[in-house]
Amino acid sequence: MRCFIVGADTQAAARLGSVAADLGFTVSTLAAMDALRIDKQFLATPRALVLVADSSLAFEAADFAVQAAGQAFVVLVADTVVPEAYKALVRSGSGEWIQWGSCEVELAEVALGFSAPAHSDGGARVVSFLPSKGGVGNTTLVIEAAVHLSNRLANPRRGGARVAVLDLNLQGGTLADCLDVEPRFDIAEIVGRPERLDEQLIEVFTSRYANRLDIFASPMRASGAEEVGPGLIFTFIDAISARYDAILLDLPETWLAWTDTLIQGSDAVVVTGTTTVPALRRLSLRLAHVADLGVPEGKRAVAVNQVCTDLFGRFKRRPEIERVLDGHRLFFVRRDGSALEDASDSGRPLLESAPDSRVGRDIRRLATWIEGLVAGSAAAAKGGEADARETDPRKARGRQGIAA
Repeated sequence: MRCFIVGADTQAAARLGSVAADLGFTVSTLAAMDALRIDKQFLATPRALVLVADSSLAFEAADFAVQAAGQAFVVLVADTVVPEAYKALVRSGSGEWIQWGSCEVELAEVALGFSAPAHSDGGARVVSFLPSKGGVGNTTLVIEAAVHLSNRLANPRRGGARVAVLDLNLQGGTLADCLDVEPRFDIAEIVGRPERLDEQLIEVFTSRYANRLDIFASPMRASGAEEVGPGLIFTFIDAISARYDAILLDLPETWLAWTDTLIQGSDAVVVTGTTTVPALRRLSLRLAHVADLGVPEGKRAVAVNQVCTDLFGRFKRRPEIERVLDGHRLFFVRRDGSALEDASDSGRPLLESAPDSRVGRDIRRLATWIEGLVAGSAAAAKGGEADARETDPRKARGRQGIAA
């Protein structure tokens, strides 16, 4: 995400630059609107935020909002503004005025619109998998859902759905090892230099698992993810979005500066956890936070993983789990260490190595629900609802379920 700040007052520009950088934007500063019109970086940016830090430029800002509609959103930051200029800015549909006293809060709200994925014909749907703690099998569920989507989603324009998995465990997760591919997403290459990101470098970062499934996973590295700013993550997702129909994010357990914004910008969020009492507490806290971030109820689900079963294959402690997680869409995935270990050792996902296994069927129910959201298909969504009936506590009790 890129932000251009216009204004001759260096202190005002510096203040806005600091706020924009904290929100994940790559910042450029120019003295005048005319300079912005010919700026090469602006002209090459498909989506830009323009902050005008000078009330005397109000009419110019309104004119620019009209001329650059669709490419730029213009925000005039000033304590006062001429009414006619304000009306022209708002009527453009691509502009707004905010005051200095509330600029930090209001610019944060504007930033959410830039973090949301663009769903044109060339834009991908983004699904975040969020672990409630470590060791809950988050990466396994991401892999299995990605394989399902790449095999099932139809896209006549491309001859099949294109799916990417982005492993954001940037110190080196296990996703690439599970699929036996080389981790090539060395984000250190572009830290501090996001302008280096082009089609050629994206190709270098890409690990191809199958014809329609690509992996972006980091090699092991000693430094932490804290050095990776949110702007870099968002810029990378924007850059690869046009290549794919769906991007699945394997989020780390550790909460980072960009985690909240990624969740808010996702089309769906799957919170993963397990069944011990401490794990269910952590799961409940994660779910409450996701709800507080404003993720719609129909776009979030819970994958309760590694659930023990009885001799008849029924989930143990199910009533207790449903009671603790009441009101959430639940998908239960049984414990089957042998099948998952065999899949991991072979470098193949479970949905390929043992598609008819019971745990494979559990995972497919979750994957089918995601398919309905990603495809935007009523038929697929209906199928996901049917598969989820036995796992949705409200439907199990005969009450109306959530509309996807």
